[in-house]
Amino acid sequence: MRHQGYATIVQPDAPAFERDTCNCGHCQKVIFLKPGSGVTVYLIPHRDGRWTEESGAFCRVCMRPVCLPCHDIGRCTPFEVQLEYAEKR
Repeated sequence: MRHQGYATIVQPDAPAFERDTCNCGHCQKVIFLKPGSGVTVYLIPHRDGRWTEESGAFCRVCMRPVCLPCHDIGRCTPFEVQLEYAEKR
């Protein structure tokens, strides 16, 4: 699987940088990807400007990449299903 998007982040006191992105299949959070890794390595930004690498997560039920917090929940609730629940309420 390849990246789905591209982000350019501009800050007033730092140089602009660009990252490949994809969206979490469960909550639609933007996930930053390590260049050239597809969705296998996520880049986690920190407030002090550092980036750390984490192994990517993939939901084997809906077959989509997911963010690490959604992966830790341990159940599949695709975004479309969440929208259907909201519309029924």
